Amino acid sequence: MEFEILFLLCFSLHNLEEALWLPAWSRHAERYHKAVGENEFRKAVMAVTAAGYLITFQYFVFQPDEISKYIYSGFILMMVMNVVFPHIAATFVLKRYAPGTLTGLFLNAPVGIYLLNREINGMNDLVGVIAAGIAVSIVFLAMLKLIFARCGG
Repeated sequence: MEFEILFLLCFSLHNLEEALWLPAWSRHAERYHKAVGENEFRKAVMAVTAAGYLITFQYFVFQPDEISKYIYSGFILMMVMNVVFPHIAATFVLKRYAPGTLTGLFLNAPVGIYLLNREINGMNDLVGVIAAGIAVSIVFLAMLKLIFARCGG
């Protein structure tokens, strides 16, 4: 339970870093992606953060259930992959620090990889965890698209 709580703290710090600096940074990335406004982006970050907390909560409540383990593992995998795509990739392509890269690389990735290793070993199902990561990512991307559409972004 300690590492799950630690991951939530890392995840929250990562999202805070993005909320503070990513909207201004996004103007430098317009060649690849439309710039985001502060209000719309911060609403999206709040929704993503709340969803992460809800996923972790359901994992604690329904932990013996396989579905809750897959949802949680998919969420962790999504956040570990988020370090590479877009943060590290954007930093290299734009030759400019992308907000969220350091907190992702030094907080989310190590704690997330530890949790993933533990979950994958416990379930003995790497393919299932990867599939869950893809499914959770699709749900999160759809949620973000909806939030940006509703906020005029």
